[in-house]
Amino acid sequence: MLLLFTVLLIFILLSRAVETSFKIPTTLTLIVFSFLLSFIFPDILTISNEEFDEILYLMLPVILLPDILNISAFQLKKHYKVIIHLAVVSVILSIFIAVFITPFILPEYKFTIGMLMALFSMLMATDAITVASIMSKFKLPEKLKIYAESESLFNDVTALIIYYFIALPLINGGNLTILDINTTLLKVLFLSTIIGVVIACVGYFTIKILKNSFDQFLVIYLVVVISFMVAEHFHIAGILSIVTSVLTFKYLVQKELSKNKIRNFNEENAADIELSLMALIKKVPALTKRDFREYKKESEFIGIFANAIVFMIVANIIDIHLLFNYYKEILVIFVLTTIIRFFAIGATIWKLKLPFRWAKSLTYSGAKGALAIIMVHSLPNDFIYKEMFDAIVVGNVLLTTFIYTILLMIHIKNNQNEYKNDCKNLENKEDNKISTKNLIDFMEKDIETGAYTQSFIEDILEKELSRTQRYKTELSCILLDIKNKKDNESIYKIIGEIISGKIRINDYFGKLENNKFIILVANTSLSGAMVLTEKIENLFKKDKTINSYTKISFGITQISDIDTYESIMEKLDDAIIRAKNKKIAGRIEIEA
Repeated sequence: MLLLFTVLLIFILLSRAVETSFKIPTTLTLIVFSFLLSFIFPDILTISNEEFDEILYLMLPVILLPDILNISAFQLKKHYKVIIHLAVVSVILSIFIAVFITPFILPEYKFTIGMLMALFSMLMATDAITVASIMSKFKLPEKLKIYAESESLFNDVTALIIYYFIALPLINGGNLTILDINTTLLKVLFLSTIIGVVIACVGYFTIKILKNSFDQFLVIYLVVVISFMVAEHFHIAGILSIVTSVLTFKYLVQKELSKNKIRNFNEENAADIELSLMALIKKVPALTKRDFREYKKESEFIGIFANAIVFMIVANIIDIHLLFNYYKEILVIFVLTTIIRFFAIGATIWKLKLPFRWAKSLTYSGAKGALAIIMVHSLPNDFIYKEMFDAIVVGNVLLTTFIYTILLMIHIKNNQNEYKNDCKNLENKEDNKISTKNLIDFMEKDIETGAYTQSFIEDILEKELSRTQRYKTELSCILLDIKNKKDNESIYKIIGEIISGKIRINDYFGKLENNKFIILVANTSLSGAMVLTEKIENLFKKDKTINSYTKISFGITQISDIDTYESIMEKLDDAIIRAKNKKIAGRIEIEA
């Protein structure tokens, strides 16, 4: 086991090195490395189908947790109609179209409706693990990535419900009416959601009691694992329970943080014996903003490791001879599902009046994954086509992972300028929309400088940091350290007016403590932030009041994939220290 653990760590490092150098997603290289390992050393890792299912069930909650934590509830609410269409309506229609067409293209097999529904419910839904891993590597419009990742997360639920509660009963000879199907679906959706909400609430109140960071971190994972286990025990939608539990838990934590309820309890509070247990629990904060940020980052690291385990074992259950025996069926089903997916997504994109190239990106982000393999393993042992279905599912998992990803990389490279324009156009549309931003500005801005208050700008930086790292957009930060020689308050007003006049609508200007201000420059590289800083500095120099009474130093940094709030502030502070030590004009320093 120690050897396997060492090999796994080496594969993760090699895959991430390949990704950094050649922009090839880690999923591809992990499967290739693992397959080569199992081919050269066939006895080093032998896993049965049952063991594969057990390992994936163990890893599934761990892998999904960071992706769901990073989902924006606001974006889900904003795009819920499109997500429902892609994750529910399109999947159902695609399955029925495929069920109708398949007997004509594979006439030599005597498929029943139940058999075909089982096959295509496994293949029409995209795998959340694979899609999130692949899509996060490319620079695309944020809305496009939201569609892809949300669809992959929620259409698994649709496919699982159709597979386990409609297709399998039909295969086993059961009779289902429309009333039976509707009743079953409502029961599954209702119970899965209730389980997730209840366990999330229990976990939320538990971390309000356990104040140790490690204990709280364990509770978060227990919320995910227990909701999945309970749902699976009652044979309902475990993935839906995971999604519901994490979103509920995240909502409860963020709701408390947004109300600024976090405060320290003094001895008088602790000695108040009149407080009931529930009243005390309500007053104790669940998490600080810093803790929540760190937990999200740590869950991503654990998710990377768990993801690597899944792809390693996927490579080790591949039976090449079985795939060659059914190569015709694999290719036919692959082409059929690809065409159906393209037309289903294309219709949605056309209806939304979005660039049609998005249809290609969403089609190529339709990789299948390990969950489909679990589903095919659950077919009855006496099922006449079990071997062929096993080959078709594994073959399509490999084909979609490799071919779709390669085609997606080529498509994005050939259309990179168009996607950049899409990002800018969407950004401009958002800027022109009438929203609650003016009201927020009124409530959260300093009257003198027009800068956001410290607590508000920290919240914005946290959200922009999460968005930037998830969707691979650019974000730069500029820190201003102002030394006001004569405590002239009017200077801050002039500084605020100059900065507000130079930044864009989607940039943020905030006030920190100790006469420090910060500018968050969205979708801007380090060079662009440097240009903006130089323009602001030149305007400061031209103003006689500022020039006479202040010394202003600038620190600049660009956000990286591994940055946290603390590391950003450390880099900016280091740049400010170097800028202050300059004895020549132009106190601007960059910290990469």
